[in-house]
Amino acid sequence: MMASSADKEERAAVRQSEVFDRLTDTVEQETYALTELARTYVVARRPEDLTAWQAKKAQDEKNEAHLARLHDQGATLEELDHLRLGMALAHELEDEQQQAIEAVTRGENERAMQLLFGVNYERDLDKMDFQFAHFRGLLDRRTSATIQTATEASMRLRTLSEIMVGLTALLFLFVLGFILKRRILRPVVKLSDVVNRLATQDYDVEAPLFQQVDEIGDMAQAIHVFRENGLARQRLEQERDADWAIRRLLSRMTQRLQGSESRSDIIELARLFAPQIAPGLAGRLYVLDTRDNLMTCAARWLDATGGDSAFTPDECWALRRGRCTARAAIWSIFPVSICRMRSRQRPFACRSSPRMKLSGCCRLKRSMKRKNRLTSISN
Repeated sequence: MMASSADKEERAAVRQSEVFDRLTDTVEQETYALTELARTYVVARRPEDLTAWQAKKAQDEKNEAHLARLHDQGATLEELDHLRLGMALAHELEDEQQQAIEAVTRGENERAMQLLFGVNYERDLDKMDFQFAHFRGLLDRRTSATIQTATEASMRLRTLSEIMVGLTALLFLFVLGFILKRRILRPVVKLSDVVNRLATQDYDVEAPLFQQVDEIGDMAQAIHVFRENGLARQRLEQERDADWAIRRLLSRMTQRLQGSESRSDIIELARLFAPQIAPGLAGRLYVLDTRDNLMTCAARWLDATGGDSAFTPDECWALRRGRCTARAAIWSIFPVSICRMRSRQRPFACRSSPRMKLSGCCRLKRSMKRKNRLTSISN
């Protein structure tokens, strides 16, 4: 914009110089034309010459008025002085022409001839030419200096604009690199690291979720789904392994039970295998004492809380119904009758599971064959 402003100043200076040159040259030529018409009228005394002189004078006055309105637009004092002197001399010459025409009208032909053809009149014409020529010379030098200054300023500003364009391009490249690094390179590197860790089945890595709606966001969403599927598969494998471990324990316990020869062996097996089958769950094994008709604690594991007091089978809802019951401290899943044995001991979460040994289910000694045993595992 600044370079464009300098170019505008240069063009304005050229236009102003052309206007001044044209107007001063027009005033000068019209002054000579008025002189010729006045001299012709003085010599020939034709009315048409007087009419032409009057019309030319009116046109010259318009040009001089136009020049007077323009002469103060950026002109120096020296230029204005020469312009004023030239216009003043032109007015004096017109006044002398008017005097000569009036003298002819009065019949003073010799005076009219002396006014228009005298030495003073020629001297004033030469002075007017000199003043206008000097004015145009000063105007041309000022215009050339203005053009030179505007050209230099334009070159400087163009150079500055080129530097600014270069800096803007560098800034744009920097911002573009920052955006590419933040929006493309960094997410791609992060996704690559996540994929490599997922390939090694390291599902603990957090899959990034990018909110940007593009291919990178779709890749991140796909990797997130892949990680969730891997975690689900890992959980299924862990559950399968745990199930197989419990199956192996049950198989071992079954083999040991089949090789047991006494009730104490069965109780010891229950005490040993129960913590392995249900790790972290404490409990007790109650056995029915047929003589006193009481459920007595035969074994405990994992520091089961509460007392080991005996109770009758009727006090346990599970034994009455022959089904498992679970009771929480505050609520229960199913609306069942509360086990009086559990309510009497403690109000924390517990589970009663009756285990009834029927005839033929487990072979012990001949003396223990066809005898039923009622046990309860409480945890």
